[in-house]
Amino acid sequence: MYIGKVAALTGCTPKAIRLYEQLGLLSAPARQGKYRVYTEHHLTIVRLIRAAQASGFKLAEMAPLIEEKNRRQWFPLDIAHQGIAAKRAQIQAEIAALRTLDARLVMLQAEIDQLFAEPADADFTL
Repeated sequence: MYIGKVAALTGCTPKAIRLYEQLGLLSAPARQGKYRVYTEHHLTIVRLIRAAQASGFKLAEMAPLIEEKNRRQWFPLDIAHQGIAAKRAQIQAEIAALRTLDARLVMLQAEIDQLFAEPADADFTL
């Protein structure tokens, strides 16, 4: 299949697919004349790259995995699991930092209310 079909099936742009090739994340496809001819394997890899990006991975973070895959000549599941665990730990730390920030905002609001809220009118009657 040609790059346009891969792009349509993955929601990716042809420019991004060429970038993945340039970065070594996607192996160069065979050529038929001047056209690149992609396989189902290329389609799977592009989908995995897109899923990883949607999960917070940057392209540069994927490079060591691909390098190790090329070195071993098979997918390094152990390296992938380590990368995912590290990304999860990073996100959990960010969540904890955001929870701390949220608690500080709650305290700030309470302090502002205590300092500047108008006193209730005790003489007000219906």
